[in-house]
Amino acid sequence: MNQAEIQKVHLGLNLAQSPSQRTRSSSRPEPGTPSGSLETFLTKSREELLEFATRFTLDYNSAHNKVILTEQNTKISVSDKPRNYPPHRQRFMYCSQVQSFQCFKRGIHYWEVELEQSNFCGVGVCYGSMAKDGSESRLGRNSSSWCIEWFNAQVSAWHNDIEKRLPNTKVKKIGVLLNYEGGFVIFFGVSQKLSLLYKFKAQFTEALYPAFWVFSSGTTISLCQLN
Repeated sequence: MNQAEIQKVHLGLNLAQSPSQRTRSSSRPEPGTPSGSLETFLTKSREELLEFATRFTLDYNSAHNKVILTEQNTKISVSDKPRNYPPHRQRFMYCSQVQSFQCFKRGIHYWEVELEQSNFCGVGVCYGSMAKDGSESRLGRNSSSWCIEWFNAQVSAWHNDIEKRLPNTKVKKIGVLLNYEGGFVIFFGVSQKLSLLYKFKAQFTEALYPAFWVFSSGTTISLCQLN
């Protein structure tokens, strides 16, 4: 499927779904019970987290002009030359970023992504209201986004333009656990077993979108299709 066909499919989805239909929710237990606490999720196995597995696609209308979406809007790479995307209010204009089409405003959700040549890339969540232009529109450089970033050999956690440097990791698969009402998002390294990369605590006030940054040629981020 070429980019024009992908765009038609995605535009069809836009027309078929209202904003409320794009929102994913979970019927899992509400936070406040032991199953919803941060400490409990830090000790869960991958198999237990897969009970909260969710699927989403990437929003063509948010993709920066150098971002390439393939495999039915589930794989991200970057082009050396700008692409001729039409203007859209959700399109990132400053950084080579893209956010998901679906958003989460309640419930517990888990997803995984696979990185290839993870030299310059980021994995995070953001509010739909996050700036789309200017230096403050980069993931983690504002109060509206939370992310883990690979900048050459350095791995860092970013939120509100504050960097927390993390130990280097060679994992190529990243798991993200969001508990909206519980007020936390956890980033795991996924290999034979889970390893904690970083956790953020926050009081979320808007719907959250999975979001991604890809800068270097050859780097890709693929959404894993979990059962």
